[in-house]
Amino acid sequence: MRTRREFADDTRETMARGARYLPQLRQLVVDAGLPPGLALLPAVESGFEPRARGRLGELGLWQLRPATARRFGLIVNSQRDDRIDLARSTHAAARYLRFLHARYRDWPLALAAYNAGEGRINRALARQPRASFWELAASGHLPRKSRDYVPRFLAVVRLAEHVQACAPRPSAAQVRVAAAPPPSPPARAAHETRAGQGTRRQATAHCEPAFARKPETGIALAAPPAL
Repeated sequence: MRTRREFADDTRETMARGARYLPQLRQLVVDAGLPPGLALLPAVESGFEPRARGRLGELGLWQLRPATARRFGLIVNSQRDDRIDLARSTHAAARYLRFLHARYRDWPLALAAYNAGEGRINRALARQPRASFWELAASGHLPRKSRDYVPRFLAVVRLAEHVQACAPRPSAAQVRVAAAPPPSPPARAAHETRAGQGTRRQATAHCEPAFARKPETGIALAAPPAL
């Protein structure tokens, strides 16, 4: 089992890898009416690997399965797979997350459903109606992976709170390697330094008003604004 320090180090590496994607992901999530911190979900889904594959056919930053991707408007076939397109896959993931929150009215349950599937959560709630995610997890009605998934995501958010701009700043070498083709240095610097605060105002950092601390969980995801 990893120590807290190992988890923190691994998370920082993941976040550094995701630094090139986070500004766009956060803005797309905000545009979809969701808490901007949900842009960090790929940290636990794919480790910010845009072509990551799961054992059940999941693909991309958001690890969408083929059926789920098609359900929320993506094209998935032998000629084209929208799950590896950052913007299209994020739009689909945001629609799915919004649907799940509307269904369960609770972000931890919605995230558990994103991970385990709606059927698993529905069966658990049938055994324990009106239970919270934490109650279902404590009772053993959720699979172990899902019991760990939500706290892990919240831990990633908690760690990110303590880093300026809600993500570790990659080194100059990482920026050079990651950029293909390399973006204009002034434009990137404007987002990742204090000079870029105007850009961040459009998508408020998840460690600001969109999240509120709770003693029992550390952080509680804010509900999305009304449709």
